[in-house]
Amino acid sequence: MSGNKKIIISAAMLLVLGVSSCRKFMDVNDNPNVSPTATVQTLLPASQLLVASALGVELQIHGSIWGEYWTQSPNASQYKTLEQYSPGQDDFSTPWDNLYAAGENFYQLYNLADSQHKKQYKAIALIMKAYTFQLITDAWGDVPYKQALKGQFADSNILNPKYDAQSAIYAGLLATVDSGLKLINPSDKVLPGSDDLIYGGDMTKWRKFAYTLKLRMYLRMSEKSPSAAKAGVVALYNDPNLALIGSGDDAFIGFGYSTSNKSPLYAEASSTTLGSIQNLVGSNTCIDSMNNNGDPRAYVFYEPLSNGAIAGIPQGDYSTPALTSSFSIPSVYVAGNAQNSASGKAPVNFLTGYESLFLQAEAVARGWVGASFGSDDQQLFYQGIQANFAYYSTGLNAVYGAPITSAIDSDYIYGAMLGGSSATPSPGYWVVYPSAGTVAEKVRHIITQKWFAMCGNQGFEAWTEQRRTGYPDFFVVSKNSLTGTNLPKRFLYPTSESTRNFSFPGVAPLTSKMWWDLY
Repeated sequence: MSGNKKIIISAAMLLVLGVSSCRKFMDVNDNPNVSPTATVQTLLPASQLLVASALGVELQIHGSIWGEYWTQSPNASQYKTLEQYSPGQDDFSTPWDNLYAAGENFYQLYNLADSQHKKQYKAIALIMKAYTFQLITDAWGDVPYKQALKGQFADSNILNPKYDAQSAIYAGLLATVDSGLKLINPSDKVLPGSDDLIYGGDMTKWRKFAYTLKLRMYLRMSEKSPSAAKAGVVALYNDPNLALIGSGDDAFIGFGYSTSNKSPLYAEASSTTLGSIQNLVGSNTCIDSMNNNGDPRAYVFYEPLSNGAIAGIPQGDYSTPALTSSFSIPSVYVAGNAQNSASGKAPVNFLTGYESLFLQAEAVARGWVGASFGSDDQQLFYQGIQANFAYYSTGLNAVYGAPITSAIDSDYIYGAMLGGSSATPSPGYWVVYPSAGTVAEKVRHIITQKWFAMCGNQGFEAWTEQRRTGYPDFFVVSKNSLTGTNLPKRFLYPTSESTRNFSFPGVAPLTSKMWWDLY
Protein backbone atom coordinates (compact mmCIF):
# COMPACT_ATOMS: atom_id res chain seq x y z
CA MET A 1 0.00 0.00 0.00
CA SER A 2 1.52 3.29 -1.09
CA GLY A 3 1.84 6.17 1.34
CA ASN A 4 -0.28 8.29 -0.98
CA LYS A 5 -3.15 5.81 -0.82
CA LYS A 6 -2.93 5.71 2.98
CA ILE A 7 -3.34 9.48 3.03
CA ILE A 8 -6.30 9.24 0.65
CA ILE A 9 -7.99 6.64 2.86
CA SER A 10 -7.43 8.72 6.00
CA ALA A 11 -8.85 11.85 4.36
CA ALA A 12 -11.78 9.91 2.96
CA MET A 13 -12.60 8.38 6.33
CA LEU A 14 -12.76 11.87 7.83
CA LEU A 15 -15.22 12.86 5.09
CA VAL A 16 -17.24 9.69 5.74
CA LEU A 17 -17.53 10.63 9.41
CA GLY A 18 -19.21 13.82 8.29
CA VAL A 19 -21.78 12.16 6.05
CA SER A 20 -22.60 8.74 7.48
CA SER A 21 -25.37 9.97 9.75
CA CYS A 22 -26.81 12.61 7.43
CA ARG A 23 -30.41 12.46 6.24
CA LYS A 24 -30.33 12.58 2.45
CA PHE A 25 -33.93 13.58 1.80
CA MET A 26 -34.18 16.49 4.23
CA ASP A 27 -31.71 18.86 2.60
CA VAL A 28 -33.24 22.20 1.72
CA ASN A 29 -30.67 24.74 0.60
CA ASP A 30 -27.44 22.79 0.93
CA ASN A 31 -26.48 19.19 0.55
CA PRO A 32 -25.12 18.07 3.96
CA ASN A 33 -23.56 14.98 2.39
CA VAL A 34 -21.00 16.89 0.35
CA SER A 35 -18.46 19.37 1.67
CA PRO A 36 -18.31 22.70 -0.20
CA THR A 37 -14.61 21.97 -0.71
CA ALA A 38 -15.11 18.37 -1.87
CA THR A 39 -13.16 17.25 -4.91
CA VAL A 40 -13.55 14.21 -7.10
CA GLN A 41 -10.41 12.87 -5.41
CA THR A 42 -12.10 12.95 -1.98
CA LEU A 43 -15.68 12.17 -3.00
CA LEU A 44 -14.75 8.94 -4.76
CA PRO A 45 -13.01 7.19 -1.84
CA ALA A 46 -15.47 8.57 0.71
CA SER A 47 -18.38 7.16 -1.29
CA GLN A 48 -16.67 3.79 -1.73
CA LEU A 49 -15.97 3.61 2.00
CA LEU A 50 -19.62 4.30 2.83
CA VAL A 51 -20.62 1.28 0.77
CA ALA A 52 -17.86 -0.78 2.38
CA SER A 53 -19.08 0.24 5.83
CA ALA A 54 -22.61 -1.04 5.18
CA LEU A 55 -21.46 -4.07 3.22
CA GLY A 56 -18.81 -5.01 5.76
CA VAL A 57 -20.89 -4.62 8.94
CA GLU A 58 -24.68 -4.87 8.93
CA LEU A 59 -25.08 -6.54 5.54
CA GLN A 60 -22.27 -8.93 6.36
CA ILE A 61 -23.63 -9.79 9.81
CA HIS A 62 -27.28 -10.13 8.81
CA GLY A 63 -26.37 -12.01 5.65
CA SER A 64 -23.96 -14.35 7.40
CA ILE A 65 -26.42 -15.13 10.21
CA TRP A 66 -29.48 -15.54 8.00
CA GLY A 67 -27.22 -17.21 5.42
CA GLU A 68 -26.29 -19.70 8.20
CA TYR A 69 -22.52 -19.25 8.24
CA TRP A 70 -22.59 -17.69 11.69
CA THR A 71 -24.86 -17.74 14.70
CA GLN A 72 -25.18 -15.97 18.03
CA SER A 73 -22.61 -16.98 20.62
CA PRO A 74 -24.08 -18.60 23.76
CA ASN A 75 -21.71 -16.35 25.74
CA ALA A 76 -23.06 -13.07 24.36
CA SER A 77 -26.31 -11.43 23.30
CA GLN A 78 -25.78 -8.82 20.58
CA TYR A 79 -27.61 -10.62 17.75
CA LYS A 80 -30.28 -12.61 19.56
CA THR A 81 -33.09 -10.72 17.82
CA LEU A 82 -31.69 -11.78 14.45
CA GLU A 83 -31.80 -15.42 15.52
CA GLN A 84 -35.31 -14.93 16.89
CA TYR A 85 -36.34 -13.44 13.52
CA SER A 86 -37.65 -10.45 15.46
CA PRO A 87 -35.35 -7.47 14.84
CA GLY A 88 -36.70 -3.96 15.16
CA GLN A 89 -36.87 -1.31 12.49
CA ASP A 90 -34.01 0.62 14.07
CA ASP A 91 -31.69 -2.35 13.51
CA PHE A 92 -31.65 -1.37 9.85
CA SER A 93 -31.25 2.41 10.12
CA THR A 94 -27.47 2.60 9.81
CA PRO A 95 -27.06 0.57 6.60
CA TRP A 96 -30.02 2.41 5.04
CA ASP A 97 -28.49 5.79 5.92
CA ASN A 98 -24.98 4.86 4.79
CA LEU A 99 -26.06 3.32 1.49
CA TYR A 100 -28.31 6.24 0.62
CA ALA A 101 -25.52 8.65 1.63
CA ALA A 102 -23.23 6.73 -0.71
CA GLY A 103 -25.81 6.96 -3.49
CA GLU A 104 -26.06 10.71 -2.93
CA ASN A 105 -22.28 11.07 -2.99
CA PHE A 106 -21.97 9.10 -6.24
CA TYR A 107 -24.65 11.38 -7.70
CA GLN A 108 -22.71 14.47 -6.61
CA LEU A 109 -19.45 12.91 -7.81
CA TYR A 110 -20.98 12.47 -11.26
CA ASN A 111 -22.13 16.10 -11.35
CA LEU A 112 -18.78 17.43 -10.15
CA ALA A 113 -16.85 15.25 -12.59
CA ASP A 114 -19.16 16.32 -15.39
CA SER A 115 -18.48 19.99 -14.68
CA GLN A 116 -14.75 19.25 -14.84
CA HIS A 117 -14.94 16.99 -17.92
CA LYS A 118 -13.56 13.97 -16.05
CA LYS A 119 -15.34 11.13 -17.83
CA GLN A 120 -13.73 8.23 -15.98
CA TYR A 121 -14.87 9.57 -12.63
CA LYS A 122 -18.34 9.88 -14.15
CA ALA A 123 -18.17 6.26 -15.31
CA ILE A 124 -17.20 4.95 -11.88
CA ALA A 125 -19.87 7.12 -10.23
CA LEU A 126 -22.59 5.62 -12.43
CA ILE A 127 -21.42 2.03 -12.02
CA MET A 128 -21.03 2.34 -8.25
CA LYS A 129 -24.37 4.11 -7.95
CA ALA A 130 -25.98 1.12 -9.69
CA TYR A 131 -24.07 -1.30 -7.44
CA THR A 132 -25.18 0.61 -4.33
CA PHE A 133 -28.85 0.69 -5.32
CA GLN A 134 -28.80 -3.01 -6.12
CA LEU A 135 -27.70 -3.60 -2.52
CA ILE A 136 -30.48 -1.33 -1.30
CA THR A 137 -33.27 -2.93 -3.33
CA ASP A 138 -32.02 -6.48 -2.67
CA ALA A 139 -32.15 -5.71 1.04
CA TRP A 140 -35.44 -3.79 1.26
CA GLY A 141 -37.33 -4.48 -1.98
CA ASP A 142 -39.37 -1.50 -3.19
CA VAL A 143 -37.47 1.65 -2.20
CA PRO A 144 -37.14 5.30 -3.23
CA TYR A 145 -35.06 5.34 -6.40
CA LYS A 146 -36.10 7.78 -9.14
CA GLN A 147 -36.84 10.57 -6.65
CA ALA A 148 -34.42 9.47 -3.94
CA LEU A 149 -31.59 11.91 -4.65
CA LYS A 150 -33.63 15.00 -5.48
CA GLY A 151 -33.92 16.71 -2.10
CA GLN A 152 -32.19 19.95 -3.03
CA PHE A 153 -34.05 22.89 -4.58
CA ALA A 154 -31.92 22.50 -7.70
CA ASP A 155 -33.02 18.87 -7.94
CA SER A 156 -36.81 19.43 -7.54
CA ASN A 157 -36.83 19.65 -3.72
CA ILE A 158 -38.53 16.28 -3.29
CA LEU A 159 -38.60 15.61 0.46
CA ASN A 160 -40.96 12.63 0.38
CA PRO A 161 -39.62 10.45 -2.42
CA LYS A 162 -41.96 7.81 -3.80
CA TYR A 163 -41.16 4.12 -3.60
CA ASP A 164 -40.42 2.40 -6.90
CA ALA A 165 -41.19 -1.23 -7.69
CA GLN A 166 -38.13 -3.47 -7.53
CA SER A 167 -38.66 -4.58 -11.13
CA ALA A 168 -38.53 -0.95 -12.29
CA ILE A 169 -35.45 -0.30 -10.18
CA TYR A 170 -33.62 -3.21 -11.81
CA ALA A 171 -34.43 -1.84 -15.26
CA GLY A 172 -33.05 1.53 -14.19
CA LEU A 173 -29.90 0.01 -12.73
CA LEU A 174 -29.11 -1.90 -15.92
CA ALA A 175 -29.52 1.30 -17.92
CA THR A 176 -27.26 3.16 -15.50
CA VAL A 177 -24.51 0.55 -15.89
CA ASP A 178 -24.82 0.86 -19.66
CA SER A 179 -24.36 4.62 -19.38
CA GLY A 180 -21.23 4.08 -17.33
CA LEU A 181 -19.85 1.55 -19.80
CA LYS A 182 -20.20 4.05 -22.66
CA LEU A 183 -17.92 6.47 -20.80
CA ILE A 184 -15.11 4.04 -20.02
CA ASN A 185 -11.88 4.78 -21.83
CA PRO A 186 -8.71 3.27 -20.30
CA SER A 187 -6.66 5.64 -22.49
CA ASP A 188 -8.28 8.79 -21.14
CA LYS A 189 -5.71 11.41 -20.12
CA VAL A 190 -7.50 12.00 -16.80
CA LEU A 191 -7.76 8.82 -14.75
CA PRO A 192 -8.35 8.22 -11.05
CA GLY A 193 -5.34 6.92 -9.14
CA SER A 194 -4.94 5.95 -5.52
CA ASP A 195 -8.19 7.81 -4.73
CA ASP A 196 -10.00 4.85 -6.32
CA LEU A 197 -9.80 2.41 -3.40
CA ILE A 198 -11.10 -0.54 -5.41
CA TYR A 199 -9.13 -0.60 -8.67
CA GLY A 200 -6.70 2.30 -8.44
CA GLY A 201 -8.13 3.86 -11.59
CA ASP A 202 -7.73 0.76 -13.76
CA MET A 203 -10.62 1.36 -16.14
CA THR A 204 -10.11 -1.98 -17.90
CA LYS A 205 -11.02 -3.65 -14.60
CA TRP A 206 -13.93 -1.27 -14.10
CA ARG A 207 -15.25 -2.39 -17.48
CA LYS A 208 -15.08 -6.01 -16.30
CA PHE A 209 -16.79 -5.00 -13.05
CA ALA A 210 -19.64 -3.33 -14.94
CA TYR A 211 -20.27 -6.28 -17.26
CA THR A 212 -20.09 -8.74 -14.33
CA LEU A 213 -22.54 -6.60 -12.37
CA LYS A 214 -24.95 -6.78 -15.31
CA LEU A 215 -24.59 -10.57 -15.41
CA ARG A 216 -25.36 -10.71 -11.70
CA MET A 217 -28.46 -8.56 -12.19
CA TYR A 218 -29.79 -10.62 -15.07
CA LEU A 219 -29.32 -13.87 -13.19
CA ARG A 220 -31.09 -12.36 -10.17
CA MET A 221 -34.14 -12.19 -12.44
CA SER A 222 -33.84 -15.86 -13.48
CA GLU A 223 -36.73 -17.25 -11.45
CA LYS A 224 -39.20 -14.39 -11.80
CA SER A 225 -38.56 -13.28 -15.39
CA PRO A 226 -36.58 -16.07 -17.07
CA SER A 227 -37.31 -14.86 -20.61
CA ALA A 228 -36.12 -11.33 -19.89
CA ALA A 229 -33.15 -12.66 -17.94
CA LYS A 230 -32.14 -14.97 -20.78
CA ALA A 231 -32.53 -12.21 -23.37
CA GLY A 232 -30.36 -9.93 -21.26
CA VAL A 233 -27.63 -12.54 -20.86
CA VAL A 234 -27.69 -13.40 -24.57
CA ALA A 235 -27.36 -9.70 -25.46
CA LEU A 236 -24.55 -9.35 -22.93
CA TYR A 237 -22.59 -12.22 -24.48
CA ASN A 238 -23.15 -10.79 -27.96
CA ASP A 239 -21.52 -7.50 -26.91
CA PRO A 240 -18.15 -7.39 -28.72
CA ASN A 241 -16.62 -5.50 -25.78
CA LEU A 242 -17.67 -8.08 -23.17
CA ALA A 243 -15.06 -8.83 -20.54
CA LEU A 244 -15.84 -10.35 -17.14
CA ILE A 245 -14.03 -10.41 -13.84
CA GLY A 246 -11.72 -13.39 -13.49
CA SER A 247 -9.34 -14.67 -10.86
CA GLY A 248 -7.15 -11.75 -9.83
CA ASP A 249 -9.68 -9.08 -10.87
CA ASP A 250 -11.41 -9.12 -7.49
CA ALA A 251 -13.06 -5.85 -6.49
CA PHE A 252 -12.43 -5.15 -2.83
CA ILE A 253 -11.20 -2.54 -0.39
CA GLY A 254 -8.30 -3.64 1.78
CA PHE A 255 -7.80 -2.49 5.36
CA GLY A 256 -5.33 -2.75 8.20
CA TYR A 257 -2.85 -0.11 7.11
CA SER A 258 -3.02 1.73 10.44
CA THR A 259 -4.77 1.49 13.80
CA SER A 260 -7.42 3.90 12.53
CA ASN A 261 -8.03 1.93 9.34
CA LYS A 262 -9.52 -1.38 10.40
CA SER A 263 -11.84 -3.69 8.53
CA PRO A 264 -15.35 -2.36 9.30
CA LEU A 265 -16.61 -5.55 10.95
CA TYR A 266 -13.59 -5.78 13.26
CA ALA A 267 -13.78 -2.06 14.00
CA GLU A 268 -17.41 -2.57 15.04
CA ALA A 269 -16.70 -5.66 17.12
CA SER A 270 -13.70 -4.12 18.88
CA SER A 271 -15.38 -0.77 19.50
CA THR A 272 -16.00 0.65 22.94
CA THR A 273 -19.69 -0.23 22.57
CA LEU A 274 -19.12 -3.96 22.09
CA GLY A 275 -15.82 -4.16 23.99
CA SER A 276 -14.30 -6.89 21.79
CA ILE A 277 -16.91 -9.40 22.97
CA GLN A 278 -17.10 -12.41 20.65
CA ASN A 279 -20.74 -12.32 19.61
CA LEU A 280 -20.43 -14.53 16.54
CA VAL A 281 -19.67 -18.25 16.34
CA GLY A 282 -19.75 -20.79 13.54
CA SER A 283 -23.04 -22.39 12.52
CA ASN A 284 -23.39 -26.15 12.15
CA THR A 285 -25.25 -25.58 8.89
CA CYS A 286 -22.09 -24.54 7.09
CA ILE A 287 -19.40 -26.19 9.21
CA ASP A 288 -20.93 -29.68 9.14
CA SER A 289 -21.37 -29.52 5.39
CA MET A 290 -17.80 -28.35 4.83
CA ASN A 291 -16.44 -31.02 7.16
CA ASN A 292 -18.49 -33.72 5.46
CA ASN A 293 -17.04 -32.65 2.11
CA GLY A 294 -13.44 -32.54 3.32
CA ASP A 295 -13.28 -28.86 2.53
CA PRO A 296 -10.00 -27.36 3.78
CA ARG A 297 -11.48 -23.86 3.54
CA ALA A 298 -13.27 -24.59 6.82
CA TYR A 299 -9.87 -24.00 8.45
CA VAL A 300 -9.63 -20.62 6.72
CA PHE A 301 -13.14 -19.32 7.38
CA TYR A 302 -13.26 -20.53 11.00
CA GLU A 303 -10.75 -20.71 13.86
CA PRO A 304 -9.79 -24.30 14.82
CA LEU A 305 -10.31 -25.56 18.37
CA SER A 306 -7.37 -26.60 20.53
CA ASN A 307 -7.76 -30.18 19.26
CA GLY A 308 -7.53 -28.97 15.66
CA ALA A 309 -11.21 -29.53 14.86
CA ILE A 310 -13.70 -27.10 13.33
CA ALA A 311 -17.02 -27.30 15.17
CA GLY A 312 -20.10 -25.12 15.26
CA ILE A 313 -23.39 -25.02 17.13
CA PRO A 314 -26.93 -25.46 15.78
CA GLN A 315 -28.31 -22.29 14.19
CA GLY A 316 -29.75 -20.03 16.88
CA ASP A 317 -29.10 -22.46 19.75
CA TYR A 318 -27.53 -19.82 21.98
CA SER A 319 -29.57 -20.72 25.08
CA THR A 320 -28.26 -24.27 25.60
CA PRO A 321 -25.85 -24.22 28.61
CA ALA A 322 -23.80 -27.14 27.27
CA LEU A 323 -22.81 -25.04 24.27
CA THR A 324 -20.88 -22.35 26.15
CA SER A 325 -17.52 -23.68 24.93
CA SER A 326 -15.88 -25.86 22.30
CA PHE A 327 -17.08 -24.11 19.19
CA SER A 328 -15.23 -22.38 16.39
CA ILE A 329 -15.56 -18.68 15.76
CA PRO A 330 -15.26 -16.82 12.44
CA SER A 331 -11.62 -16.35 11.52
CA VAL A 332 -9.40 -13.34 11.07
CA TYR A 333 -9.60 -13.87 7.31
CA VAL A 334 -13.25 -12.79 7.38
CA ALA A 335 -12.77 -10.18 10.15
CA GLY A 336 -14.85 -12.31 12.51
CA ASN A 337 -12.46 -12.80 15.44
CA ALA A 338 -13.30 -9.86 17.68
CA GLN A 339 -10.27 -10.32 19.92
CA ASN A 340 -7.55 -10.72 17.30
CA SER A 341 -6.28 -7.54 15.67
CA ALA A 342 -5.43 -9.51 12.52
CA SER A 343 -9.18 -9.33 11.79
CA GLY A 344 -8.63 -5.64 11.10
CA LYS A 345 -6.80 -6.52 7.88
CA ALA A 346 -9.64 -8.47 6.26
CA PRO A 347 -10.96 -6.85 3.07
CA VAL A 348 -14.53 -5.99 2.16
CA ASN A 349 -15.42 -7.75 -1.10
CA PHE A 350 -17.65 -6.08 -3.69
CA LEU A 351 -17.39 -8.50 -6.64
CA THR A 352 -14.93 -11.39 -6.83
CA GLY A 353 -13.41 -13.54 -9.51
CA TYR A 354 -14.92 -16.68 -8.04
CA GLU A 355 -18.39 -15.12 -7.96
CA SER A 356 -18.00 -14.16 -11.62
CA LEU A 357 -16.99 -17.70 -12.59
CA PHE A 358 -19.98 -19.20 -10.76
CA LEU A 359 -22.26 -16.67 -12.48
CA GLN A 360 -20.84 -17.72 -15.82
CA ALA A 361 -21.25 -21.39 -14.92
CA GLU A 362 -24.93 -20.82 -14.15
CA ALA A 363 -25.54 -18.92 -17.39
CA VAL A 364 -24.02 -21.79 -19.38
CA ALA A 365 -25.76 -24.48 -17.31
CA ARG A 366 -29.13 -22.85 -17.99
CA GLY A 367 -28.42 -23.12 -21.71
CA TRP A 368 -28.67 -19.39 -22.22
CA VAL A 369 -25.20 -19.07 -23.76
CA GLY A 370 -22.60 -21.47 -25.06
CA ALA A 371 -19.27 -22.10 -23.39
CA SER A 372 -18.07 -18.97 -21.65
CA PHE A 373 -14.68 -17.83 -22.95
CA GLY A 374 -13.87 -21.38 -24.00
CA SER A 375 -15.06 -23.09 -20.81
CA ASP A 376 -18.20 -25.16 -20.31
CA ASP A 377 -20.31 -25.11 -17.15
CA GLN A 378 -18.37 -27.93 -15.49
CA GLN A 379 -15.04 -26.23 -16.16
CA LEU A 380 -16.38 -22.92 -14.91
CA PHE A 381 -17.70 -24.63 -11.77
CA TYR A 382 -14.25 -25.97 -10.93
CA GLN A 383 -12.55 -22.74 -11.98
CA GLY A 384 -14.76 -20.92 -9.48
CA ILE A 385 -13.61 -23.24 -6.71
CA GLN A 386 -9.97 -22.86 -7.75
CA ALA A 387 -10.28 -19.06 -7.86
CA ASN A 388 -11.62 -19.12 -4.31
CA PHE A 389 -8.69 -21.31 -3.22
CA ALA A 390 -6.31 -18.86 -4.87
CA TYR A 391 -7.98 -15.87 -3.15
CA TYR A 392 -7.43 -17.51 0.25
CA SER A 393 -4.02 -18.96 -0.56
CA THR A 394 -2.42 -17.29 2.49
CA GLY A 395 -4.85 -19.01 4.84
CA LEU A 396 -4.57 -22.32 3.04
CA ASN A 397 -0.78 -22.09 3.19
CA ALA A 398 -1.11 -21.90 6.96
CA VAL A 399 -3.46 -24.91 7.00
CA TYR A 400 -1.05 -27.05 5.04
CA GLY A 401 2.15 -25.63 6.48
CA ALA A 402 3.49 -25.04 2.98
CA PRO A 403 2.59 -23.03 -0.11
CA ILE A 404 -0.48 -24.51 -1.76
CA THR A 405 -0.22 -26.01 -5.19
CA SER A 406 -2.82 -26.90 -7.74
CA ALA A 407 -2.71 -30.41 -6.29
CA ILE A 408 -4.32 -29.21 -3.07
CA ASP A 409 -7.46 -27.82 -4.64
CA SER A 410 -7.35 -30.76 -7.05
CA ASP A 411 -7.41 -33.12 -4.06
CA TYR A 412 -10.56 -31.38 -2.87
CA ILE A 413 -12.08 -31.18 -6.33
CA TYR A 414 -11.49 -34.84 -6.99
CA GLY A 415 -12.78 -35.83 -3.60
CA ALA A 416 -9.86 -36.60 -1.26
CA MET A 417 -11.03 -35.91 2.27
CA LEU A 418 -8.92 -33.65 4.45
CA GLY A 419 -6.39 -35.84 6.19
CA GLY A 420 -7.00 -38.73 3.82
CA SER A 421 -5.00 -40.00 0.91
CA SER A 422 -5.36 -38.46 -2.52
CA ALA A 423 -4.66 -41.94 -3.88
CA THR A 424 -7.89 -43.22 -2.32
CA PRO A 425 -10.30 -40.33 -2.66
CA SER A 426 -13.61 -40.24 -0.85
CA PRO A 427 -15.67 -37.83 -2.91
CA GLY A 428 -17.59 -35.07 -1.18
CA TYR A 429 -21.11 -34.70 -2.55
CA TRP A 430 -20.88 -30.99 -3.37
CA VAL A 431 -17.57 -31.43 -5.16
CA VAL A 432 -18.86 -33.78 -7.86
CA TYR A 433 -20.49 -31.67 -10.56
CA PRO A 434 -23.59 -33.33 -12.09
CA SER A 435 -22.48 -32.78 -15.67
CA ALA A 436 -25.18 -35.14 -16.97
CA GLY A 437 -27.85 -33.82 -14.61
CA THR A 438 -30.80 -31.52 -15.09
CA VAL A 439 -30.52 -27.76 -15.13
CA ALA A 440 -31.92 -27.65 -11.59
CA GLU A 441 -29.33 -30.16 -10.37
CA LYS A 442 -26.50 -28.20 -11.97
CA VAL A 443 -27.69 -24.86 -10.57
CA ARG A 444 -28.07 -26.48 -7.15
CA HIS A 445 -24.39 -27.48 -7.16
CA ILE A 446 -23.20 -24.16 -8.56
CA ILE A 447 -25.06 -22.04 -6.01
CA THR A 448 -24.08 -24.29 -3.11
CA GLN A 449 -20.40 -24.13 -4.05
CA LYS A 450 -20.75 -20.36 -4.42
CA TRP A 451 -22.20 -20.34 -0.90
CA PHE A 452 -19.13 -22.19 0.42
CA ALA A 453 -16.82 -19.74 -1.36
CA MET A 454 -18.62 -16.70 0.08
CA CYS A 455 -18.49 -17.96 3.66
CA GLY A 456 -18.22 -14.90 5.87
CA ASN A 457 -16.71 -12.76 3.13
CA GLN A 458 -19.77 -12.04 0.96
CA GLY A 459 -22.47 -12.94 3.44
CA PHE A 460 -25.16 -10.66 2.08
CA GLU A 461 -24.71 -11.85 -1.50
CA ALA A 462 -24.75 -15.51 -0.41
CA TRP A 463 -27.98 -14.99 1.55
CA THR A 464 -29.47 -13.14 -1.42
CA GLU A 465 -28.63 -16.01 -3.77
CA GLN A 466 -30.24 -18.46 -1.35
CA ARG A 467 -33.38 -16.33 -1.37
CA ARG A 468 -33.35 -16.27 -5.18
CA THR A 469 -32.75 -19.96 -5.84
CA GLY A 470 -33.63 -21.82 -2.66
CA TYR A 471 -30.05 -23.20 -2.56
CA PRO A 472 -28.47 -24.40 -0.41
CA ASP A 473 -31.61 -26.37 0.33
CA PHE A 474 -30.47 -27.64 3.73
CA PHE A 475 -30.99 -24.46 5.76
CA VAL A 476 -32.65 -24.95 9.14
CA VAL A 477 -34.92 -22.75 11.21
CA SER A 478 -33.24 -21.03 14.13
CA LYS A 479 -33.66 -22.88 17.41
CA ASN A 480 -34.95 -19.65 18.97
CA SER A 481 -37.30 -18.49 16.22
CA LEU A 482 -40.23 -16.52 17.60
CA THR A 483 -42.05 -16.36 14.28
CA GLY A 484 -42.49 -19.97 13.21
CA THR A 485 -40.70 -21.79 10.43
CA ASN A 486 -40.52 -19.09 7.77
CA LEU A 487 -36.97 -17.85 7.17
CA PRO A 488 -36.24 -14.09 6.87
CA LYS A 489 -36.56 -12.72 3.36
CA ARG A 490 -35.82 -9.01 3.67
CA PHE A 491 -34.65 -6.13 5.86
CA LEU A 492 -37.25 -3.99 7.63
CA TYR A 493 -37.66 -0.37 6.58
CA PRO A 494 -36.07 1.91 9.20
CA THR A 495 -38.20 3.98 11.55
CA SER A 496 -37.06 7.17 9.82
CA GLU A 497 -39.00 6.13 6.71
CA SER A 498 -42.21 5.17 8.48
CA THR A 499 -42.24 8.40 10.52
CA ARG A 500 -40.75 11.01 8.17
CA ASN A 501 -41.45 10.04 4.58
CA PHE A 502 -45.11 10.74 3.76
CA SER A 503 -44.78 8.43 0.73
CA PHE A 504 -43.95 5.45 2.93
CA PRO A 505 -46.02 2.49 1.65
CA GLY A 506 -46.26 0.62 4.95
CA VAL A 507 -44.24 -1.95 6.85
CA ALA A 508 -43.32 -5.09 4.89
CA PRO A 509 -43.04 -8.23 7.05
CA LEU A 510 -39.61 -9.81 7.46
CA THR A 511 -40.83 -12.95 5.68
CA SER A 512 -42.40 -11.24 2.64
CA LYS A 513 -40.60 -12.10 -0.57
CA MET A 514 -38.67 -9.95 -2.97
CA TRP A 515 -39.89 -9.42 -6.53
CA TRP A 516 -37.26 -11.84 -7.86
CA ASP A 517 -37.84 -14.44 -5.12
CA LEU A 518 -40.07 -17.44 -5.86
CA TYR A 519 -38.91 -19.43 -2.83
